[in-house]
Amino acid sequence: MATLRGWAQAVRAALTRPGVERAEGLLLLKAAIATVLAWQLAVHLLDSPEPFYAPMAALLVVDRTMVRSIGASARRVAAVVVGMSIAWLVGSLVGVTWWSMVLVMFVALLIGRWELLGDHGIQVPTMVLLSLITVNGTDTEFTYLTIVQTVLGGAVGVAVNAVVLAPMHLEEPRDALRDLTTRVQDLLGDIATGIREGWDADRARRWYHHATDLGDRVPEVLQAVETGRESTRFNWRHRLRPARIDWDGYVRTVEAVRRAQWQVAGIARTLVDAADEADRHPAPSSRWLRSYADVLDEVGAAISHFGVWADESREAVELHVDRALELLDEMSEQVRRTPLDDPHAWPAYGALVLEAERLARELRTSNEDASVPTDTGPLRAPLAESVPAVAQLQQQVPVVGEHLPRIIGRVSALGQPAEGTTVPPPAEDPVEGPAEGADAGGPARPS
Repeated sequence: MATLRGWAQAVRAALTRPGVERAEGLLLLKAAIATVLAWQLAVHLLDSPEPFYAPMAALLVVDRTMVRSIGASARRVAAVVVGMSIAWLVGSLVGVTWWSMVLVMFVALLIGRWELLGDHGIQVPTMVLLSLITVNGTDTEFTYLTIVQTVLGGAVGVAVNAVVLAPMHLEEPRDALRDLTTRVQDLLGDIATGIREGWDADRARRWYHHATDLGDRVPEVLQAVETGRESTRFNWRHRLRPARIDWDGYVRTVEAVRRAQWQVAGIARTLVDAADEADRHPAPSSRWLRSYADVLDEVGAAISHFGVWADESREAVELHVDRALELLDEMSEQVRRTPLDDPHAWPAYGALVLEAERLARELRTSNEDASVPTDTGPLRAPLAESVPAVAQLQQQVPVVGEHLPRIIGRVSALGQPAEGTTVPPPAEDPVEGPAEGADAGGPARPS
């Protein structure tokens, strides 16, 4: 039941809003269309008695990006050609025997592990085994038809994937990156609140685990960014409306968050040690920690503007980082000049100051090159920028709109008498003969 509810939620999400569910649903639909289309073409175009390889190739090459789809098609065709060629060569020269099968299968398995063939390398030994066992590898028509079907299926899969809404993954990396930076900001806010309210070792461990989880999410976000960048290649939709995304800025942002996560995890780990009675690292004074919470608030405010390409956001990052560093300088000076309540607490003071300084300076250093997406504008350029005809039409529409009321008025006035004139009453239809005073040879009125 839980699985069925999950499927129902995914279907509902795909039908109601754009996102991962809709993209995956569209990919499944295109794979089904490509499979059936390749099957029918193999039956009616190639007159194949066993139309299996064309739909199978089409099914396997429909992928999340056009680059992967084209690459999968090329690798699958290469694997089938190599496998069938090996089978035909062995069957024609030495025949099918136990010792020839051992040798040829070893060679086929070795070639199948070639990294350039990727996941489709398994097709090499599969096709060798199928051809040698079914037709002894000597049936030229079977070999030819299998290769042609594979080529046809691969071409159909790539064509369907390209024509039917070629995949573009722009929302996923934006959402993943924004979620990552928001999680860092929320974690800093939670730590600041906990420091003010008081915390224990369990709460500090949760902070530490959340910080390490952020580091574990970094590869997933980088993968989403690379998939989004890849989806713009060989894509007619990108050519028509280019994606306005700084992909390198996305990557630099993720790397900056990864480095910042180290510092946040260090802060949480220090607080774990300070709250754990088993360790000899007492916590700093409550007054000092309240000031440290203010530092974390400033850093969190800087992260909220981090990587946003606007002068106001750049200035806000600088302002909040400067405030955080000023507070840290004051707090460090206080520790140097004021006797500590607990002399054993100096490691915690030093660790917290050092990690916060590194975090603030990391934000300042990375801010210029980072790019964090926001909801302030579309991810793709307007159609008018790449299609001049659309731009001309958009320029003409307002002009037509200005004159539209006058045009409607003129059309409505057609056939109406001019203002100030009197419409003569219609003449009575004569019972017989032409109207009085009319020319006898003139046309008669209609009855």
